[in-house]
Formats: sequence, C-alpha cells, structure tokens
Amino acid sequence: MRIKSDELPIFEEGPFTALIKDFIHYKRSCGLSYSDSAVYVLRKICGLINQYPAENKELSQEMVFKIVEKRPNERYSTQSRRITYIRQFAIYLHLKGYTAYIYPECSINKEEKTFVPYLFSDHEITKIMDIADSLPEIRVYPQYHMVYPVLLRLLYSCGLRLSEALHLRVKDYDPLNKSILINKSKNLKSRLVPISESMAHVLAVYLKSRFGSCPEVERYIFEAPDGNAYNRGSVRITIYSIFKKAGLPYKIDEHHPNVHSFRHNFAVRAMEKMRSEGMDLYCTLPILAEYLGHKGIRETERYLWLPAFRMSEIANANNYLVEGMIPEVPHDET
Repeated sequence: MRIKSDELPIFEEGPFTALIKDFIHYKRSCGLSYSDSAVYVLRKICGLINQYPAENKELSQEMVFKIVEKRPNERYSTQSRRITYIRQFAIYLHLKGYTAYIYPECSINKEEKTFVPYLFSDHEITKIMDIADSLPEIRVYPQYHMVYPVLLRLLYSCGLRLSEALHLRVKDYDPLNKSILINKSKNLKSRLVPISESMAHVLAVYLKSRFGSCPEVERYIFEAPDGNAYNRGSVRITIYSIFKKAGLPYKIDEHHPNVHSFRHNFAVRAMEKMRSEGMDLYCTLPILAEYLGHKGIRETERYLWLPAFRMSEIANANNYLVEGMIPEVPHDET
C-alpha cells in the first residue's frame, strides 16, 4: 500500500494503536520520512504489543524481548531495524509519561558474516536488459513495457536506490548538464548524480515517448497509472520475475540477486576503475560515498573488503562498461 506523507494505512485496533500512530506523526514532524517500509514494521510491532493486556499502556521488558527476538532465517539487519523502531517508540512513550522498557542500544546484534554482495556477470546483465526490452504491453498498465527497460538501466548505470529512482520527477532531470537531482533521500541527504551519454539518450527517448515534448515538471518520471510514483513492492516483484526469466538464482539474501544488487555492482565497478588507475582508494572513498548518498565513508568502505577474486571477476565480466566513474549502459535504444 502506498502511503502519502499525511496519512496512514489501517492499523489493527488495540491499546497501543493510537500511540503508535502519534509516534509516526511525531517523527514525521521532526523531518523524518517514516514512509512505507517504516510504517510496515511499526504495524507489525503494533499487532504484537496489542496482544498483551495493557490497561496502563505499559511497554514491559517481556513485551520488548518478544518483539526483538530473532526470527528463524531472519537477517540480522531486519532484526536490528525492528530493535531500532521499538527503542525509539519506547523512548517516545517514556517522554509522554508512560512506563516503557528501553532496549539497550549496545545489545543490538551485529551481523558477523562477511559482506559479499551478488555481482552480475556480463551475460546476466545482457539477459536482464533483453527481457526488460521484450516486456509486452498490458492494457491496464499501458506504459508498463516502457518503464522497466529505462528503470533497470538507471539503477544499473547510476547506482541509485530503488526508492530514489521511483520518486524522481521530471524537474529533477537536467538534460543540459546530464544530471539528476536526488532530493532528500535516505538520511535526508540530497545530491546531484551525473549520468552517461547513453543513459541521457535513453531518458530523452523515454520522456518524449511518455509525456511529449513539454512534460509537466511535477510529474514522476516513472509515473504509475494513478499519477503517483510506482509502489516499491510491486516493482520489486516485477524485477524478480525478470531475474527468474533470465535464469538467475532466486533467494532473498545478499548472496543472491536482488534489486539492491544493481547498486552494489555500480559501487564495485567504480572502485575497481579507481584501483586500476592507481588511485588511493581511501582518498577517493569520500567521493564515491557522496555520489552514492552514503551518510559517511563507513558504508562505502565495506566494498574494500570484498575478496580480491570477486573484484577481478566483475571487472573482467563488465570490462566494456568500466570506462569511467559513470559507466555506459548496454542497449542505447528503447
């Protein structure tokens, strides 16, 4: 369900429902987005704590421990996110005068596994783009076959987060300077992202085909039939179906292809390019961190610890693409 900034979906009624909703509105008033994914987690938390008798609306230690415990086959990052939200909610309750157990910050689990993202091969990328280019027209979604070829190329060639791409408006694209503005994304960071000549051509053809020569600047570049941005959940489902048709292994974890893999591939290719040119990666990390919209270089630094053979593998597989910080994209025509 897509959520506008000033409204919330239906929550299961219970003793904590109104407080959870107030908490979300409070966080939004502080300038935090607390949109679809955050609300989804908080709805789950709300459902769990509403199962307990809470005449005085007390958030007990037992309730918090039940919420934060790790589920079978759950990633530590998913558990950590749930812990963060229940901590913030408990702090909010405490400030409102309620009794609430605040889970210790130092108790948040850290994932021990080595970070090894899925890296696409040349053959896989070509297959993905070919399938996207062959999507059929659908009567109820008349622009469906136009959106995904361009969206996938943008994710692959620019390393954008999916939410960033889906919320781009026509006014955010500067064809003269070949750049796009990412406005208040994760951590409320904004940045300018340069794009390649071929990506600029793809966007120009797409925008003219969809909106004509003079599109309204407030329209979403990837506009859904209802005029809003496409929903991330439905877009992910379509992209995973494209992966499946391309014969890629399917499993939701960082070792198998997912939508964020496009971003990982971009980061690795950019770092391999810098390394091959003899650049000091630690000196150039702040540049890449800024380009990717990372909060600091710590998020970017983890790519340095990828096994060396994976770095070489991706560089060789995509050699014709690694021609600059912003790589050219395959298939110029849409």
